[in-house]
Amino acid sequence: MRDVSTDQLASPRSDASVPAALGAGARLRVVHLEGFEEPVVLKDDERAAYRQRFATLFVDEERTRRGGLGSVAWACNAWGETYAVKTMIEPAYGEQEEDDARHLRREQACAAFRAEYDAHRALNGFKGFPRLYGYGLIDGAPAMLMEWIEGVTLEQVRDELAVDDASRLAPLTAARIGRDLFEVLGRLELVGDGFVHRDISPANIMVRTAHRSLRKQNEEGSFEICLIDFGSAAALAPARAGSFTRAARVVRHATAAYAPPEMLSDDLPHLERLRASAAIDVYAAASVLFELVDGHTPFDLDADDLSGASPYRVKVDTAPRRLVSAHEADADMASLLVREPDVAVAAGRVARDLALDPDAVELRRALMLVDNQLTELVTPCLASAQAKRPRAQAVHDGLESFCANYVVNIERALTGERLLPCTDRASWFASTSPYAINRLVFTMGRAASYAVLVAVALITALVLDGASAAWEMGPFAWEGHLSFPVVAALLIAPAVSGAWAARDDAGTLRGFIHGSVALALAALVVLTAAGPLTLGASSQAGGALVAVFAACAAGWCPLVLDYAMTVVPALIAEARRALPAGERGAVGVAGGASAIAESSAERLASGSSDTAGDCETKAVRDEVPSGDVNLAAWADDQEKGDAGDGTSDLT
Repeated sequence: MRDVSTDQLASPRSDASVPAALGAGARLRVVHLEGFEEPVVLKDDERAAYRQRFATLFVDEERTRRGGLGSVAWACNAWGETYAVKTMIEPAYGEQEEDDARHLRREQACAAFRAEYDAHRALNGFKGFPRLYGYGLIDGAPAMLMEWIEGVTLEQVRDELAVDDASRLAPLTAARIGRDLFEVLGRLELVGDGFVHRDISPANIMVRTAHRSLRKQNEEGSFEICLIDFGSAAALAPARAGSFTRAARVVRHATAAYAPPEMLSDDLPHLERLRASAAIDVYAAASVLFELVDGHTPFDLDADDLSGASPYRVKVDTAPRRLVSAHEADADMASLLVREPDVAVAAGRVARDLALDPDAVELRRALMLVDNQLTELVTPCLASAQAKRPRAQAVHDGLESFCANYVVNIERALTGERLLPCTDRASWFASTSPYAINRLVFTMGRAASYAVLVAVALITALVLDGASAAWEMGPFAWEGHLSFPVVAALLIAPAVSGAWAARDDAGTLRGFIHGSVALALAALVVLTAAGPLTLGASSQAGGALVAVFAACAAGWCPLVLDYAMTVVPALIAEARRALPAGERGAVGVAGGASAIAESSAERLASGSSDTAGDCETKAVRDEVPSGDVNLAAWADDQEKGDAGDGTSDLT
């Protein structure tokens, strides 16, 4: 091992951009990966070329960060390709510790590090995870070579995109980050037998910025989320889950502020099963999302009145704090809207008719009303019992709907219309979803409907099997005997057509309409084709017609139940969520007051607010960036009563 400078790297085989990026004279440490092994099986000739890329690496130890069981350093090879080298941190030994005990502890640490590599290897190549290149030894210490992520952690994202002094993000921005995070978590469950990360925290969630800057991603409304540090990861399969802790006797507890209760205690029954559940990541990711919106984690583990209490007891015995978005806490709405052009544009579309200015109480209440949908998506994820938490895919679907409907819902809230619900793609299908009762009703109803359909098709096909029939339509004619398969297929065809048409939009109004139309068209085709059919007995013809209608009705019932058990309950819930009646004339805000609007209105009337709302506006928020909302022009137009579409003065 030796040190070299970037000046020495500027050889014909090296990338000149690497020394330039590091700076002239930067010191790099030359390392060699011994016993290198690839994460995938390669042919002999491919393996030789592959290993040559990593034979010698140049490590910049000044660009090093701690990563769970090891330290992660930036590195490059002679061709200028950049990597991350994670090297195991040697365990700290006691002065009086015997050699055998030290050796055992080191073996356990090596086993834990190898388990992390194996978990990472299973995820290699999937979007949302760093690419893995191999495993070996550096000076006798286990090391893995992986992709160096150019990006920022969520901790840094909060600092850069915060809209108030409490480091809150705009609710829409936070929901978009949460949506993309839960999409990655859903992908974890699909890899092999499934994996659980078990240490989701802002420090272990990065946003890639190599291709798009953070600001650009924020403007476009999508974030390139990447999970890092798999030192706590475990397989979901019962046969494999927990094997790491049994073999290595090393348990890495997750970050207490974000971890669920089952990760904060070693005295729970069935602990290995509990710690091999995807519900762990759902809880932690929801805690991260809560912090992005509120500025604080759901539980204040450092509060004076909780001193001495374990994090486990705090999360089991107390309810999470009420989520307070920037719209509720911030006293200066005009300055806040500068940072939220989407919200300002939505408000501007109806601002003239309602005679609203940026600091109007009605605008604040409308935003809080819409933000409350996000609260209702996050709260079930923070249940102390795993069985009460929804699946990651269910949360993703809800957040996706929240983001898609956010701007429209602001307009609807301001004009007194019911909000569009966050139910989409039947998120209640998850067995652990809060909508489990609805799912049970639907499952039983669907089973009964399909049973009726099959019974009608089979009985009718048996009765008509071999019956003489004649069919004539214009120049076409047929005479013969009906067969069992043909009759059964014709009766089942409408139901199959409806189910196929609604398959991608289950639980939505669109899916219900598509399925119903497809079923009706298929039934019409069957009836049209069977119209000229003459059966030997008139009773058989009447019975066949009744059977067609019965089969269509049985096939339509699952579509009705699907819609009724998902969209209708959500619509009813949103109908109860409305702003209090305003004094804005015919276009004024109408509807009943929700609990959050009432409580917030009382705080506003009394002049009280959260500490974040009382503090001065950040200096950065006083600088209106190019392309943001011109609130001064908007306010001038309000005073002049300027007529228009409400968007021309929002640049």
